Amino acid sequence: MRNKRLAALFLLCLTGLTGGCVTQSLNPLVQNEATGVPGLAMDVHAAVASGENTDQVTVTLYFRYLEEPMLAGEQRVLTVPRDQSVELAIVRALVDGPSAGHSELKRLLPPTATVESVTSRDELLFVTFDAGLLTDDIPTDWAQDAHWQSEAPIQRRLAMQSIAASLTERFPYTGIQILVHRADQVQTDLRLQNSYFLTGADGLSEPIPREEEALLTPHNTVVAILTAWQEHDLTRLYRYIADAGRPPFATVAEAFAALPSLTQSVVSAGSVAADGQSAVVTVSLHTLRGGAQGATDGYPLLLTRENGVWKVDYARLLVLMGR
Repeated sequence: MRNKRLAALFLLCLTGLTGGCVTQSLNPLVQNEATGVPGLAMDVHAAVASGENTDQVTVTLYFRYLEEPMLAGEQRVLTVPRDQSVELAIVRALVDGPSAGHSELKRLLPPTATVESVTSRDELLFVTFDAGLLTDDIPTDWAQDAHWQSEAPIQRRLAMQSIAASLTERFPYTGIQILVHRADQVQTDLRLQNSYFLTGADGLSEPIPREEEALLTPHNTVVAILTAWQEHDLTRLYRYIADAGRPPFATVAEAFAALPSLTQSVVSAGSVAADGQSAVVTVSLHTLRGGAQGATDGYPLLLTRENGVWKVDYARLLVLMGR
């Protein structure tokens, strides 16, 4: 009997020791977490999840609209593993580029870029890329080319704004700090250098805030349309005419040749319909034709959302421009 009691006591102790070892062991997913930022308290997201353990998340991804210096949004449903952050999924989707059905939208982040990690602290999000972020299609001699002199800074600014706009569309971050991890260099600071933006600025970049002026909101879309009219840039104006009812470019050019010139304009903030597919922006104009001045006050210009981009009906635009 005494031997049986000793055996039972031995098994009980062995069970306790084994349980203690399991409690103290490390989660292998945590061991494989993405590269951290030195000195930064991070919200950790594990590296791997079962394919069935996912969520469907609807997000808005911002890409460049054709050759415009503006961003337009594509609404997309992402499949996100539950042990991965939605923020990481959003940035990786931006690297992948717009969906095939959004042919007017253009990817801004180079496909060679790898998102190594995202971490948050307070109201800031830190996004770490590898050096592939810096290998876009801007030529090294961009400053000697007339086209790239203006295009290169716009492209770099929009690339960072696509990240900031897409993330802040869903999360209340006041800034996005971009970090670049160079595996072949010893770095004292991972922050993106201001030289990336090709504006002549030096030093290290600060967190990037959301810039509403870079987004094709209803207000900004109408401003772009009226600016194109005022500058007689018919090619640009044509981009904002809705496909439905839009005649060939030559027909539009002939019609616009007989219209007055725009000298001044005031554009309201606009309002979006409940279904999100139309918006009305109020405009007031001053025009000039053959020495005669004209004025239009409070004209409600209707916009429709076409594949994520706000556009104006051709007939409605002609009415406004011919007043």
